[in-house]
Amino acid sequence: MTGTQWLHSRVDVEGYEEYSSVEYRSAGCSEEYSVIGRDLEQAGEVESLQLEGDIGGGLVLERQIYISKDNPRIFRIDSGIVAREVGAGSGGFSRLVCLRVHPMLELLYPTESYVSFTAVNGSKHEVWPEYGERVFEGDLRPNGEWKLVDKCVGLALVNRFNISQVYKCLIHFGTGTVNLELWSEDRPVSKESPLRISHEYEVTEIP
Repeated sequence: MTGTQWLHSRVDVEGYEEYSSVEYRSAGCSEEYSVIGRDLEQAGEVESLQLEGDIGGGLVLERQIYISKDNPRIFRIDSGIVAREVGAGSGGFSRLVCLRVHPMLELLYPTESYVSFTAVNGSKHEVWPEYGERVFEGDLRPNGEWKLVDKCVGLALVNRFNISQVYKCLIHFGTGTVNLELWSEDRPVSKESPLRISHEYEVTEIP
């Protein structure tokens, strides 16, 4: 890797969390996850880890993490809220859920760090810490990619995602940290209609 730690690490707050509703730290955040699969490809190209956590009401939050051996600067996360056993009388649908991806990233040089992206409508955006919190929806969403740029270390953490799965993007600057959140739509799920978000992170150098 690059020797730079991007994920924030503290006893009471994990660096990467996922929630099952729009509420901060809702189910999925602190549940125990079981490892249900691990694959190391024979060619040594991809290693994956599959996790699953029970979030109640017959729902599970699945997460599969992939690391490319060819480029260890990239790792991919595929997550989903899946209905396993939805209660009788519900018509096969669960309660209202939203897959909310909440990574907390460390800012080594807060005054020299910002979030940069091109929106769906083609407009360019730079969001600096003084903005505090910003929400981007509709055509103002990043067009499948945004990045946290640290001008002092000359690196960027690029987050790419499937735009069709992400209905809202949220940036929140804290004290020496930033959250780059991806939110799915907010709806009930059935066995045939899970909520999913697939995204990846890559560390790149900036000119």
